[in-house]
Amino acid sequence: MNALVVGAGPAGSVVALDLASAGFSVELFEEHERIGRPIACTGIVTKVLFDFVKKDQSFIINELDGVKVYAPSGRVVDIPLKEFVICRDKFDNFLARQAEHAGVKISARHKFVGVKDGKAFFKHGEQVIKKQFDILVGADGPFSAVGRAAGLLDGRQYYVGSQATIKGNYDPRWFLTFFGGCAPGFFAWAVPESESLARVGVATKKHVYQYFELLRQKFGGEIIERQAGPIPIYDGAKHVQKGNIYLVGDAAGVCKNTTGGGIITGIWSARALVECLKSGKSYSKALNPLRRELWLHEHLRNYLDRFSDADYERLVELMQKPRVKRILFDYPREYPSRFLWRLALAEPRLLAFAKHALG
Repeated sequence: MNALVVGAGPAGSVVALDLASAGFSVELFEEHERIGRPIACTGIVTKVLFDFVKKDQSFIINELDGVKVYAPSGRVVDIPLKEFVICRDKFDNFLARQAEHAGVKISARHKFVGVKDGKAFFKHGEQVIKKQFDILVGADGPFSAVGRAAGLLDGRQYYVGSQATIKGNYDPRWFLTFFGGCAPGFFAWAVPESESLARVGVATKKHVYQYFELLRQKFGGEIIERQAGPIPIYDGAKHVQKGNIYLVGDAAGVCKNTTGGGIITGIWSARALVECLKSGKSYSKALNPLRRELWLHEHLRNYLDRFSDADYERLVELMQKPRVKRILFDYPREYPSRFLWRLALAEPRLLAFAKHALG
């Protein structure tokens, strides 16, 4: 069987690699001239990434010891974590090279423009190229052209992120997050690449550039590079397949509503799809374990969206307990089902606080 994969980000390259390794004939198409560019990602991941992808120092540019969580007043709690900052350019190319070595044919500067009668159409310069397929996989991001062509993106909503790489003086061991009125409905961040560079950004549903400028003034420094992009708001990932057309990663909307992260969840969805294509099982059903975790992220986000600045102050206070910090260190945020009940046992006041905040 032949498979066409649209989008050479992490999810697309993993689908292509695994299908080729299973004996499928695979072509991978990337709209841009260079895989991994442009960048619209903070690139911070937990150790769970290495449950899906072999760890390689070539794409890791910093290792973090934790996060400093800032309440609106400036009050801060330090939470030890083990996190990694990756270079998306190098990471995406690392995966694409693996796919190529497995026999995947990669074509850059090929823009997907439509599908009809079992054929996909791509624009390459002034030329329109027609490709027959048995399987078509859309791994082409939040506004997936494959998803739109298949009618799978109706009603999706998005956060908008604005980020810049800024020169300055940073503690390379810790990343920062800011909550409350500085980023209503989401949060702001500063993720250090080194002592002199950090990825500083904010995401909201509205007026993101206004909030970014306020954050930019807080940090000062010289902007080296700017990035911006949409983040799909998880809504159940109900529409991920139509016939022999499938969506994975951001195209499927499998991002965490708490953080906007989609690298690991995207690869998770890619691996689930490949197993189903090999076995003939239902892709939608195979996504249920991922959906369960994303459902919890969705409800946590809905809960946080009702917070006042005073609620964030109280939450930061409750997070000071050593046992709470230990749980957050031991259980990566990809799996809230594994740590939420432990947090409730470690700090029962979190339950009373939740009831008050929701009430």
